[in-house]
Amino acid sequence: MTGEGCPSCGGQWVDGRIAVPIVGSLRFTYRLGTTEVSTEVAARMCEDCGTVQLRARDPEAIVRAKRAAARGRVKPWPIRSPRREEG
Repeated sequence: MTGEGCPSCGGQWVDGRIAVPIVGSLRFTYRLGTTEVSTEVAARMCEDCGTVQLRARDPEAIVRAKRAAARGRVKPWPIRSPRREEG
């Protein structure tokens, strides 16, 4: 996204994707390494002009994951286990 802030509150944007499951509700998903963190999405529409606004129901899960990654707490699983030395 561009360097613009959120028009509603001035906060920073987090890039992610919208997932539309076959069963269930719309979700916003943020990829953190090989892990995905998701939150349900709520929507509302203006009755006069039809403008639709989407909003995360619980953005705190993604905010916490992003902060943890910045602090280095989230480490990806190793592809292989370390080899044992035969002795």
